Amino acid sequence: MKEKIKVMFVCSKKQKQKTITRTLDELIEIEAPDVYNFINVYSRENVIEQVNKHRPKIIFLSQNKSINTLELVKKIKSMHPSIVVFVILSDMLDDEQKTIDEYMAAGAYKCYFSALVLDTLVHDMYVALNLE
Repeated sequence: MKEKIKVMFVCSKKQKQKTITRTLDELIEIEAPDVYNFINVYSRENVIEQVNKHRPKIIFLSQNKSINTLELVKKIKSMHPSIVVFVILSDMLDDEQKTIDEYMAAGAYKCYFSALVLDTLVHDMYVALNLE
């Protein structure tokens, strides 16, 4: 049996209850149950330690107040350049394009806003890993 691709989602516990995490997990289970292994990490945990422990291929970072998401992208990409990092941004940003540019320059693969389309996100995961 082929090993599943590890996908890590980093968010706060409050975001987990309110955001796409549960829905994304369910969609992955329906669309590709033999492809992905979904791992939740809460932003108050040592995220880098969890990245080193689990060695995911993809990480979703949900922007929140308890972590500096931009610095985390930089650190992850400097330590593990092959990890694909997706960032989910708040819908209320002062300068959306500047924020996206900063994340992309830091090594993010793609940025989304919280009102994203889950099918698009799963498609982007396939493309990022050259599975199509």
